[in-house]
Amino acid sequence: MIKILFSVLLFCTCAAAQVEFEVKNASKLYDVRIEVEGCEDKICEGPVTFTVFKKNHLSPFQVFKLPDTSFMLGENDQPSANITRLYDEQSAVNFSDYNFDGVEDLSLCDGRNGGYGMPSYQIYLFLPRAGRFILSEEFTELSQEGRLGMLERDARRKRLRTFSKSGCCLHMTEEFVVVNNRPKKVLEIVEDATIPDRKRVKITTKLLVRGRWRTTTKYVPRVEQ
Repeated sequence: MIKILFSVLLFCTCAAAQVEFEVKNASKLYDVRIEVEGCEDKICEGPVTFTVFKKNHLSPFQVFKLPDTSFMLGENDQPSANITRLYDEQSAVNFSDYNFDGVEDLSLCDGRNGGYGMPSYQIYLFLPRAGRFILSEEFTELSQEGRLGMLERDARRKRLRTFSKSGCCLHMTEEFVVVNNRPKKVLEIVEDATIPDRKRVKITTKLLVRGRWRTTTKYVPRVEQ
C-alpha cells in the first residue's frame, strides 16, 4: 500500500511540474518569462503564463495567462522569438509594430486554432495613453480560425497580409490597412485550381477602391508541383 501511494504521489508531482524559459532576444525593450505546463519531443503545450519585464527591471510589467499554447523548441531546447515562417516554425512570442505607429506591439501563441492546425495568436497593441499592452480582438481575428498562422507585415506599404486555404487547390490571400487601430481589408486574391479546366487556374481579385469593391478575374496556366 505504501509503495502504491508513493507511486501515485510521484506521478501527480511530475504531472503538475511547469517548464520555465527566459526569452531575452525578442525585443530591445522587454524580456519575457514563459511558464508552460509541459514540453515533450521539443513541443511545449498547455496552460501558459507569459510575464513581460522591462529590460533591467525585476518587477513584472504585465502578466498574461492563457489557457493554451503550442510552440517548438530549437536546437538549444529554448523557444525562438519573432519567427513566423509559413508552414514552418512559428514562435510563442513576437514583438512587432502591427498598427504601424512606431511602437512595438505583442503577439502570444494561444494554441493551434488556425487553419490545418497552424498556431494561432492573441495580439496586443501597445497604447501609449494606457501605457500598456491591450488585447485587440480585431487584430487577433487575423490569426485565428482559417488563417495559416501569424499574420505577415509589409512595413514599406504599411499593410498586413494573411493566408488561408481549402485543401490543396484553393488559396486565399488578404491584405489589410490599419485605420483607427483596426485592420481594414482592402484586397482579396483567390487562386482556384478546383475548376473543371485542369490546365488553368482561376484567379479572382477583389480590390477596395473608394469604398467599393472591384472584382476582376483572369486565368493562368496551371503549374504542376
